[in-house]
Amino acid sequence: MAKKSTGRPVGARTQDRLVADESVAICPHCGSRDRGEFRFLRRVDGSGEINGRRYEGVELRNCNCNSCGGAMVVRRYLWIS
Repeated sequence: MAKKSTGRPVGARTQDRLVADESVAICPHCGSRDRGEFRFLRRVDGSGEINGRRYEGVELRNCNCNSCGGAMVVRRYLWIS
């Protein structure tokens, strides 16, 4: 039986990837960090700059707080490395 190879093929280059910094989502209602699963993802394309770092888009994800049940939207910037 032939042995399966794993990983990247020989000679393949490493691709540049976006760096995603994400802080822990905190519920605006009760301050808890215990959130539920993300239900809906929206991506907003557009570039900008925050605190001297450039980004090329924003992801907005809906979830609920497991402690109080409050709804929240978690924002994640797609940073340009």
